[in-house]
Amino acid sequence: MTFLFLGILVIALGAQIFLRLFGYMRIANIFKYIFYFSIAAIFSLLVYYSYQQYVVWQSVEPSKFLLPPYQAIDYFVKYVGARFFAPYLISLIAAILFLFEAKRLNKKYEERFFEPEELWLGALALFLVGWPGAFFYFIGLIVFYFLLSTFYFLLRGKEHRLSLYYLWLLLAIIVIIMNKWLIELNLWRLLKI
Repeated sequence: MTFLFLGILVIALGAQIFLRLFGYMRIANIFKYIFYFSIAAIFSLLVYYSYQQYVVWQSVEPSKFLLPPYQAIDYFVKYVGARFFAPYLISLIAAILFLFEAKRLNKKYEERFFEPEELWLGALALFLVGWPGAFFYFIGLIVFYFLLSTFYFLLRGKEHRLSLYYLWLLLAIIVIIMNKWLIELNLWRLLKI
C-alpha cells in the first residue's frame, strides 16, 4: 500500500507544480477529486485485504474456528476493523477536521492563511499518511514551518508569512518514506491501534 500512497502523492505533487506553473485556475477541484479518489481506492483495497484475510483464516485449521459457523462474524469484523480500517478511519477523520477547520479559519480571516487548493492538499496528505503517521506529519509540519519562518526572519530581519503550498505533499512523502524508521519509536507503538 505504501507504493499506492506514494504514487498518489507524487501524481498530486506533479499536478500541483505543473498546473500552478501554467496558471490553471480551477486547481482546487482537481485536488478535491484526487482526495475523493484516494478515499475510494484505499477503502476498496482494505475491503480486498479483509476478504483475503477471511480466505486465509478459512483455509487454516485453528483459525477457521474463529469464523462462522463456529463463531459469530463479529470477531472477524472487529479484527479487520482494528487491524486494517481503524488507522485510515482515524486519519480520514483528522483530514476532514483539518479541512473544515481550515476552511472556517480561512473564511473568518479573509483567505489570509490558505489558498483554496491548500485545504485539499493538507487533507489529502493527512489521510494518506495514515495513523499514527498523521501525528508525526502534523508535528513535522509545525516544526518545519517554525524553522523556515525563523530562518527567513534571521535572513531578512522582518516577519513575513510563509506559505506551505509546496510542502504539504512533499512532507507527506517524506513521512511515508520514513515510516520504517518511525515504526521503531516507542511513541509510534503507543499511538498505534
